[in-house]
Amino acid sequence: GTELFNMDLVNRLKDFGKQPLTVNTALLLGLGTYLLSFLLPPTKKIMSTPLAPSAIGPYSQATLSPSGRTLYVSGCIGLLPSGGFSGPTITSQTRQALLNLQAIIESSGFTLSQAQKTTVLLTDMSDYKTVNEVYVEFFNESKPARAAYAVKELPAKAMIEIDCVCCR
Repeated sequence: GTELFNMDLVNRLKDFGKQPLTVNTALLLGLGTYLLSFLLPPTKKIMSTPLAPSAIGPYSQATLSPSGRTLYVSGCIGLLPSGGFSGPTITSQTRQALLNLQAIIESSGFTLSQAQKTTVLLTDMSDYKTVNEVYVEFFNESKPARAAYAVKELPAKAMIEIDCVCCR
């Protein structure tokens, strides 16, 4: 009769771990793992560092793509890792937001020069020039693509929020 599984194959697979690994077997395992990667759902890796404030909502500081080549950094505001804002000015909050962004990027094995795109959210667009003066301290040589928007309000009453996508 017809069997759901080829029992000979099933028995050989059970004994597989007891056999010495040959070059052909290793190649087949590698090919099998490669093919299996297309069948399994991709998983991202959650990235975090104590060198930046913890997320203040149901999100991660950053996520690393399944390939390990793309890092998505959540919006960073001017909070100190220990809590509280770095200061009441757009200059101090911009600098701290970028320090937080840098800490997350570098602790994830990337560099600021690998930043491809940032998004800057401001509660007051008249701060744009001041933000640029601080921003260029971090992105002088390697200028990522960027969008900047004025928003009504930001989390924790921040004046600025900056997110980033890095690629290697």
